[in-house]
Amino acid sequence: MIKNNLEGISFTEVTNENKISYSSFRNTLKPDYLKVFFDILKGYIFLILISASAIILYKKFPFLWWIILPISSILTGYTAAYLALFIHEAGHYHINPDKKKNEILATIFLCLPFGLSLPAYRKIHWQHHLHLGTPNDTETSYFNHLTNLFLLESLTGIHLLRVMTQKNKPSLLTKHQINSSRLMLAAGIIFHTLIILFSILSSNYLFIMTWILGFGIFFPFFATIRQVLEHRDELAHHATNFNIQQHGKISRLFYHTILTSSFGSAGFTRHLIHHWDPQISYTRLKDVEDFLSGCDKTAAILKSSKTTYTDVFKKLISAP
Repeated sequence: MIKNNLEGISFTEVTNENKISYSSFRNTLKPDYLKVFFDILKGYIFLILISASAIILYKKFPFLWWIILPISSILTGYTAAYLALFIHEAGHYHINPDKKKNEILATIFLCLPFGLSLPAYRKIHWQHHLHLGTPNDTETSYFNHLTNLFLLESLTGIHLLRVMTQKNKPSLLTKHQINSSRLMLAAGIIFHTLIILFSILSSNYLFIMTWILGFGIFFPFFATIRQVLEHRDELAHHATNFNIQQHGKISRLFYHTILTSSFGSAGFTRHLIHHWDPQISYTRLKDVEDFLSGCDKTAAILKSSKTTYTDVFKKLISAP
């Protein structure tokens, strides 16, 4: 039995009790674009509320800045990580049924705050699907052993800079994609600079620290740790260099709760299923999970792969 991985099982092999094959069932799974819109809107509403609350609290209780600053920064970074995962949905053309509108909307409302080019991201992310668990993977945070040093690197932006450098290799991206990445990075810097300038003009100096720490420290931290929890083998040895040696395909299925659905937004709680069928919108992954749970070929794999972020973290932090 394949554990923590459905890849290698063809769609036609999976048939439910009504003798309906998954290859037929998946044709009925159309994205719920309205849900995508409201899920993204929720992220922006929370980000605005967190920012507004921080500004008000700083003004009313300036002596409590040492409490307000870390809490508001963590919440800002957490919400940014929530929103960033919808870039993934846009990368699979599931933000809007019109591909041109998908690109425009995603670029303005999702990619801009993170300085990311959607075409470049799409190219890099698809290589992740093609080469998961191999040295050729392009999203390799899970190659790292979950140690105190790695947690520190994730909290200081060192790991993020390392990943960004790897992703912009000319051998992977076309000249157009490299130029697009540079343009979006510049646009992202301007976006955050304007927010900082507005905060200076309105004398909200402590909020500047909240924003910088949120997007610069805690956002990449949450994003990095999430990917490690999704793909890192619990038995992987800390001394193994997976840039040279095969890690193997591992994808997990997490229990879907209110909290986990925010940490693993845009369907990332059902990462195991997404890697099996990347073309299905996250809005329909629950339907796929229900279908696969009723199939002899896949039910046991889903059951053995289902876990929690906390349990995986505990196992990885104590791994050899």
